[in-house]
Parts: sequence; C-alpha cells; structure tokens
Amino acid sequence: MCIDEAMLSSYIDGELKEPYRSQTEEHLAHCPACRARCQKLRKLNDILKTDSIDESDIEARKASTFALLEKKYFSEDSRKPGFWRRRFEMSMGSMVTAAAGVLVIFIGGFAFFGSSPKQTSEIIPSLTVQADSQNVHFVSTEERGLDGYSLEEILSYLDSKGYNVDISIKGLQPLE
Repeated sequence: MCIDEAMLSSYIDGELKEPYRSQTEEHLAHCPACRARCQKLRKLNDILKTDSIDESDIEARKASTFALLEKKYFSEDSRKPGFWRRRFEMSMGSMVTAAAGVLVIFIGGFAFFGSSPKQTSEIIPSLTVQADSQNVHFVSTEERGLDGYSLEEILSYLDSKGYNVDISIKGLQPLE
C-alpha cells in the first residue's frame, strides 16, 4: 500500500517521527511511484521556498488594493442615494400624460362599474348566511357553577360523555 500525500509532505518537511520516518524511507526505496511523487513534492517545496515575495512587494500590493477598494466602494462618488432620497426628474409633458391616464382610469371605473348599490351588488356577489339550530348556539350570559345543578343532572351529563361514575356515601344525616 502506497503512502498518502499528507505523510509524504510531513516526511519532506522533516516532521515525521520514528518509526514512521524509517518505514517511509524503506517504502520509498522499493516503490518507484511513491519515489516519483516524493521528488515532485520536493521540487514544488523548493520552488515555493525560492519564489517568496518580499515584504516591500506585499506592502506595495496591499496599498494599491486598499486604494482600489477605497475608490470603488467607499468614496463619495461611488455612493448611490437611497430610494427615497433620489430625485425623480420628469418633463412637464410626461407628467400631464400620466395624470390624464390616471384620471381616465378613475372615471372609466365609475362609468363601467357604476356607483349605485344595485349596480355594485350585480358586480360583487353578496353572501348571506342562513341561521338555524345547527350553526347557532345559545350562550348564556349567566354563570352557573356546579351548585346550580342537581346531582342527577351532573351524573346524566357525565354518563352522556361516557364516564362511568360510582358514588358511595359514607355517612348520612337526616335533614331537619
């Protein structure tokens, strides 16, 4: 089984510890494919070490990049006004034409649809609701607690709801 890229990279950088380093060296001695990959990675590593950018180049490019960003996104010239702060410019002829169009639509709506209730009811259907015992329920405004019901009424109500109620009386005193 060949060595993966991470282990080869660690080997080239000198970060691989024993026993993995000696096993990698032994594998590279016998495997030409891994040896070729290792040579390519070493060449790439050497190129990256020799072709580094100086600090002065970095500072110059950094300054030009910041200047470009400042000019393009943060300067006063590049800012657009908000939607409500924009100036809408329209010629007088365009405004008169737009006002006439709105007026024609408004008057045409009254002429077409009419303004009498009879004409309006012909255009817009009305909805009538039939009130009967199935969709109207009487709600009492008087609050009645359990004291307002007899024991027979409570038991029949619970029985109609499917409850099985057993009542036992422990002591009974006659009423005078």
